Amino acid sequence: MLQTSALLAIAPLLGLASYCLSHLLLSRLVRSRGHYYPLMIGCGCGLIATLAVSAAALAFLQENVLDFAALLGMNLVAYLAFSFGYFNFINLNIASLRIRMLQELAESGGEMPVEALTGLYNTEEVIALRIDRLAGGGHLIERQGRFYSGKRQFLVVGRIFDFLRLVILGSRLPLGRSNPAPAREQVPQGVS
Repeated sequence: MLQTSALLAIAPLLGLASYCLSHLLLSRLVRSRGHYYPLMIGCGCGLIATLAVSAAALAFLQENVLDFAALLGMNLVAYLAFSFGYFNFINLNIASLRIRMLQELAESGGEMPVEALTGLYNTEEVIALRIDRLAGGGHLIERQGRFYSGKRQFLVVGRIFDFLRLVILGSRLPLGRSNPAPAREQVPQGVS
């Protein structure tokens, strides 16, 4: 009985291990589908593993229906929390500009002229790259020189984070936009 209870307790961690392993395997095998496809499939594999191990342990323990549902639900929530952390850790390496800039520095031997680094990541190029990625993924659609919404996944995720920001921080605006920067004083010409 003690071993079955322990198996039930570690089911979310086994699911996370399944997520990590399947993500790593799929990342090597299916490179043409992008970075997020292996993450989604891996998350599903981990979810199935968590539910299967939890259900098997609960069936062996012969819990009543209410306890079965509550414990299964708790393991599901625990797995989703672990998988969210893993996703964000991986996503940092995919999408974070700061980490990419540090990687550029490391690959160049630890030093790089300021002009070279800023040339790689100037504002126009970064925005163009992000628009290309969104358009390539079908999240933006360009027609006659205008962009339109395509797939809604990022918008749904954005709305979820807007809601969480409102609940947790009490702010409706994205971080950094809630307090507008003060206007700069204009210096009259000829005065330095």
